[in-house]
Amino acid sequence: MPKRKPKIPEEFTTESKEYQIAEQRRYYVVKHNDIIQQNKYRISKNNGNSLSLMEQKVLLYVISRIKPGDEELKEQIFDIQEFCQICGIQAGGNNYPYLKEIIGKLKGRVMWLVGEDYETTVSWIDKATIYKNSGKIKIRLDEDLKPYLLMLSRNYTQYPLHDIIKMKTKYGIMLYELLKSYAFIDSPIEFTLTELKESLDCLTYENFTNFKNKVLLPALKDINTYSELKVSVDYKKT
Repeated sequence: MPKRKPKIPEEFTTESKEYQIAEQRRYYVVKHNDIIQQNKYRISKNNGNSLSLMEQKVLLYVISRIKPGDEELKEQIFDIQEFCQICGIQAGGNNYPYLKEIIGKLKGRVMWLVGEDYETTVSWIDKATIYKNSGKIKIRLDEDLKPYLLMLSRNYTQYPLHDIIKMKTKYGIMLYELLKSYAFIDSPIEFTLTELKESLDCLTYENFTNFKNKVLLPALKDINTYSELKVSVDYKKT
């Protein structure tokens, strides 16, 4: 009797769910540095209302699905369960209302971009639709984001989605993006305490010890645990 070929484990086939999820985690997030370094996640300047951890993950997942040659911000349709698996969300049967709440909040978010002699508001999401029967979500990003997400040739930052998708704190993602946007500098990056607090939208942490223990150290732990960056910090007292 001829020997049968050994069956390839499903997780190693390109058609498997595990393979597809791993591939999507390797998608790249590409953003102009202006929306990383300038009030990127705030409703208004310095009011502590930056995007939550899950709002950031939803947004960055959608951005990662933009293809390098795209000239328009196309509607992105994705599966709720698939998204939860990619992001490591263990929400059980509550995925639909959970994501509905997150996307509803994200829809109302507005950031301020600062020019030489002006400040202007830009929304993240133009429209979101959830299809309950098929378990899918359709999201269209705001058209005003085109100059910051499409056809970028200079002054931009890119990184694989898997570097941030497992992070546990919103400040980990924010600090990671900020550091990546300065990666071209071949020397330690220096911030004043106020500058760093403004970049992370956490001026409400007036006490340095609270800022260090609740914002900075958890963010550094996220970065060093889940991303390719290895970051340390030195403090200079003035």
